[in-house]
Amino acid sequence: MSILSRFLSLFNGGMRAYKIQDSQRLRRIGVTAKNLKELLAKGCEKLQINESEVTVVIEDDGTVVDDDKFFRKLPAQTVFVFLKKGENWRGAGALIHDALSKLYCASRKNEIANQIRDLLTDEDAPEKIHIISQYLEMLETNVDSEERAKHEDWFEGLNKKYKTKSEVMRHSAQTRVRSYFITAKEQIEKESDSDHKNSLISVMDDINNLLKKNDFNAFFFDRTSRGMMCDKKGWFTCEGPFDSKNCDKFHTINPYASRGYRQLFGLWNLDHIIEKSREVIPCLIEASKNLPKGKELNTDLLYKLLFTTDNLKLVQIGCHKKAARPSGNITWKDFCV
Repeated sequence: MSILSRFLSLFNGGMRAYKIQDSQRLRRIGVTAKNLKELLAKGCEKLQINESEVTVVIEDDGTVVDDDKFFRKLPAQTVFVFLKKGENWRGAGALIHDALSKLYCASRKNEIANQIRDLLTDEDAPEKIHIISQYLEMLETNVDSEERAKHEDWFEGLNKKYKTKSEVMRHSAQTRVRSYFITAKEQIEKESDSDHKNSLISVMDDINNLLKKNDFNAFFFDRTSRGMMCDKKGWFTCEGPFDSKNCDKFHTINPYASRGYRQLFGLWNLDHIIEKSREVIPCLIEASKNLPKGKELNTDLLYKLLFTTDNLKLVQIGCHKKAARPSGNITWKDFCV
């Protein structure tokens, strides 16, 4: 939310404006709400849907919204789809039709529509439609522009020091990496004993210097850098849950396209496959206690596990599993070299 929006919210009771629609896209209505409960009540009244059997999803990617904390993180003007019991969100039908109207002559429209209908009748249809929807929506955005002067709306609410989109995205990556460093160091300071704390803090100082040298991995989200996690246009693809090789929901996003997509990208996570707080740091602390003579703590391994894509996956929030994971992926001995 922009600074102006936050300021105004002080005078309107925290209300923000959203858009709602039913699964048929027959009506799109603007509503204001300060929490999910209020959005649900107003939406059901406007759309004449029974509140007890409705599911609310984000139009963009079909993510179910059933938690008020998550709802409050979504930007104003987010479009929500209210689904009745038994309905699924397939979306993009109107967008596909509009695109066909623009791109093809009337004589071929029915033929092409039939081909698309055949393509989208299998079990993966919702995901395929979602992908088509996103790409069609991008036709009306300003994906390629980098400079602030050419896409002012994208920068709304951001510090004037940022002149390009890539600068903003670099800062976003740095912020996440810094937060991992801070929480790791805090856990070490809290859980390590006094006899070994100094050696562990020294290791973290070395890690901090390495992060500074690498600009806190700002390149992760910078589409103009080598080693970025997106393609040259800025498209990011969800890598799926920690226990999967890929995302079977085909989640994709391009935060360079619009301010809304930039804000939604904040809900994507860099997820540690081998958990930072439950496995990596505890093993490091144990290694400091049992470090054999002539050995030292493995700084390179710690950096690799905490701050590189060897152990980090970019995941859409729907693929971010927070349950405890199987342990034993590493042992304290791995940190002794």
